[in-house]
Amino acid sequence: MKNALIITDRQNLAQDLRTELESQNWQTVVSNSVSPAQKLLQKTPFRLVVLDGEHLSKGGIQLESPLSDNGFLLLVQNPDNHQIPSDLSPDALLDDPFDPRQLWDTLAHLEGRHQKMQDTPILGRSEAIQQIRTTIAQIAPTSVTVLITGESGSGKNIVAEAIHRASTRSTKRFLTLNCGAIPETLLESELFGHERGAFTDARETRKGHFEMASGGTLFLDEIGEMSLSAQVRLLRVLEAREVTRLGSTTPIPIDVRVIAATNRNLPTAVAEKKFRLDLYHRLRVIEISVPSLREHPEDIPILLDRFIEQTAKEQNLPAIELTPDALHLLPQYHWPGNIRELRNLVERLMVLSPSRILTASDLRTHIEALGLPSPNTVSSNLPIHLGTTQAESDRDLLYWAILEVARDIKELKAFLMNRTLGPPSLPVHPPEETPIAPQGMAIEYEESPSEEGIKPLREIEREAIIKALRATNGHRKKAADLLGMAERTLYRKIQDYNL
Repeated sequence: MKNALIITDRQNLAQDLRTELESQNWQTVVSNSVSPAQKLLQKTPFRLVVLDGEHLSKGGIQLESPLSDNGFLLLVQNPDNHQIPSDLSPDALLDDPFDPRQLWDTLAHLEGRHQKMQDTPILGRSEAIQQIRTTIAQIAPTSVTVLITGESGSGKNIVAEAIHRASTRSTKRFLTLNCGAIPETLLESELFGHERGAFTDARETRKGHFEMASGGTLFLDEIGEMSLSAQVRLLRVLEAREVTRLGSTTPIPIDVRVIAATNRNLPTAVAEKKFRLDLYHRLRVIEISVPSLREHPEDIPILLDRFIEQTAKEQNLPAIELTPDALHLLPQYHWPGNIRELRNLVERLMVLSPSRILTASDLRTHIEALGLPSPNTVSSNLPIHLGTTQAESDRDLLYWAILEVARDIKELKAFLMNRTLGPPSLPVHPPEETPIAPQGMAIEYEESPSEEGIKPLREIEREAIIKALRATNGHRKKAADLLGMAERTLYRKIQDYNL
C-alpha cells in the first residue's frame, strides 16, 4: 500500500508534499508534532515517511525500527545544515525549499534500488548489510572474480547467489561445488571433467562444473579446503579461461564467472604453505566480508519474520509470534551458528511449540534443549555478561582466549616434562661400595631420550586431541573434559589442526 506520513508543523510544506503525493495516488497523513507521529508509526507500517529537518532540534525521534524492510525515510533539510543525528538513518535528503522534481527523482531511485534488493535474498537494514548490497550492485554487471569470507552459517552462499541474480548472467546456470565435501581424488574430475578411461571407473566422458556452468556462474564453496594440486589447475583455468578434461590434451574455452567462499583465514593458510599465494590474489579481485550475526543484531527481527513466513509455508503450519520480552533476548545471544542457527531455531519453535505466542521463558527452554547456553546466562565457556557493549564482550572473549591458551601451554609443558624425563637417575656409590648384581639377575637398561625423540608441542597436542576424539566417538564436549580443556578451546584447536 502506498501510504505516507508527513511530519512537519509548516503548513506550506505539508500542503506541497500532500498535493504532490496524492496526485500519484499516495494516501497521506500529516502530523504537526513528533509524539503523535511515533504513535502512528507503532500502529501503521508506512511505506514512506517524510520528516521536516526542523524537528531534529525539537527532540529526537526513533523512525528506523518502525519502518518495514521496504520503507523509505526522507529528510527535508536545508543544504547549509548537514548535521544529522547518529540515531537517524534517512534513505535520502530533500532540499529545503521543497522541489517536487527532486521528490519524484528520489522516489524513483529508491524504488529501483528496492526492486533490485527484492531480487536478492539478502535481508536486513543494518549498515553492514546495506554496504554488501551496494558492493553487489557495483560488481554484478562485471565478470570479476569474487572472494566471500565469513564465519560458517553467516550467509556466504546467499551473497554469491545475489551476485549472480543481479548480473547479466542471471538467465544462465548458477552451479555450486563444495570443495570440502568432495574427496581430493574426485575434486579435479568434478571441476574439470574427464574423458572415458582417464582413470578407474571413468566409463564415459563427463563434463566438469566449469563446462556445465558455461555462460553462468560457478560458486566454489569452502575453497580453503582445496588440495594444492587442484589449486594449481584452478589457477591455470582462471588465467587461461580454458579447461582441459582429465585424460585429454585438448583445451576447451570457457566463459564462467567464479565466486569463491571460505570460513578459513586464507592469509594464514598461505603463510603455512597450505594455500597458494598466486591463487589467493587471483580469487581476491573483489573481497566481500560477510559479518557474523552478532555483528548486526538489529537485523534479527527482519530475518526472524522471513524465516517464520517461509517455515509456515513450507511445513503448512500456523505462524508463531514472539512477545517483546522474547524478542529482547535474541540480540543478547552470541549466535555461534549465525543465521543458520537462527533459522534452525525458528523451525524448532514452529514445530514443537504448542502455543503460537512465545514468551522469553519459552525461548530459553528451546535454546537450552538444543544444548546451547541460554541468552540470559553466563557460560563458563562463553564469558559474556549481559549489559555490556559488543566491544566489551569481544574484549572479554579475547582475554578469556589468552588465559585458555596460557593454561593449555602450562598443562602441555607439564605433560611433556613427565614423558621426557625418563627413568630416575641411578644412585651414586663410592667405588668400594658399588653394588654388584647377583649372577643371573637381569638389569633393565633404558637409554635417555635423545633430541631426535622429542616431538614438538603441536604434534603432541594434535595426537592427544585425536586420541580423545576417538575415545569419545567424536563427542567434542566429552573429549574436552577428557583433555581437561575448555570446549571452546577444543573447537578452535580442531580447526587449527584441520581435524
